[in-house]
Amino acid sequence: MLNQPLKPMLLQPSQTIKPDWLASLKWDGFRAIIHYQDGKTRAFTREGNEITASFFPELSQLKLNCRSAILDGECICFDLLNQAPGQPPKAWWDDAMARFHTKKEAAVKKAAQTMRAHFPVWDILFLDGKPLLNKTFLERREHLKAVAGPADIVSVTPLYDDGEQLFARAKELGLEGVVQYRPDSFYSLDARPRNVWEKVKAYQYATVQVSSMKRNEFGWGLSMGGKYVGVLEFPPPAAERKAFFKIAKQITRGENKDWIFVDPVISCTVKFQCFTKDGKLRSPKFEAFCT
Repeated sequence: MLNQPLKPMLLQPSQTIKPDWLASLKWDGFRAIIHYQDGKTRAFTREGNEITASFFPELSQLKLNCRSAILDGECICFDLLNQAPGQPPKAWWDDAMARFHTKKEAAVKKAAQTMRAHFPVWDILFLDGKPLLNKTFLERREHLKAVAGPADIVSVTPLYDDGEQLFARAKELGLEGVVQYRPDSFYSLDARPRNVWEKVKAYQYATVQVSSMKRNEFGWGLSMGGKYVGVLEFPPPAAERKAFFKIAKQITRGENKDWIFVDPVISCTVKFQCFTKDGKLRSPKFEAFCT
C-alpha cells in the first residue's frame, strides 16, 4: 500500500446538511494522497497520477510524527504575488491547476515562490506499517492529529458540529461548500459508499448573455455586461436548446471556423462553483432562460 497509487474513497453529492454528522469546509483544489516514509514524501492524485515532482519544494520539507503514513486530503495553492497587505493569502483553484501542470524542476521552483502549495488533510489510512481502514472516522482522526501537527506544508482540516452554520458561512464567503462525515464510518478504498461522506456545494448564481456557440460540438460562450466570462459546456435540456437555436439564426452576426457569434440579447441564469482568478465562471450549468 505504501508508495503505491491507490484510489481513495469518494464523496456522495448531497443537497442537505445532516445535523448529527461532522462537517468541514470543502477546499478548492484537487484530491491528494500523501505517502510518507522515513522522512521522504510522495504524493498522488485520486486517479493514481504521481505529482511529487510538481510539488517537491513543499513536500521535501514535510516532517510527520511517525515512521510512515498515508494521509488523505487536498492540494490547494496560495497566491503570494497578489496578497493584500495585512491579509492572509488567498487560495485559488487556478493556481493549484497551474502547479499541477508544471513539471520542469526550474519552473516548479519558480512557481513555488508565488503559488505556495498547502495540503489540508482530513484522514489517515495507514500508520507505521498498519492499515487503519477498519477503524472509525473518529478513531482515525485521533491518529491523524497525533501524526500531523500544525505546519506550513500540511494541516489537519478542522471539524465542526454545526454543519448548517458552516455551510451558511461558506456561502457568505463565496467558498465551495462543506463536506460531512459520519463519525462511526469506516474507509472503503476505490468506492463511493452511501451514508458515509457527503459533499454539499454552495453554488453561486448569475444572469449571463449567450454571445457565441461552438460549431462542431456543444458550447455556448457567455458574457456579463459585455465581458466574456467563459463557456457553458453542459448542454441544457433539448427543448431549451431547440428554442435557442431557432432564435440564434436570426441574431447571428459573424463566424469563424470554430465559433458562430450572436448578438448577446438572450439571457439565462446559470449556477457555478466560483469565479476563477481571471473573473470567469467555473463550471457554469444552465438553470433557465430569463423572460
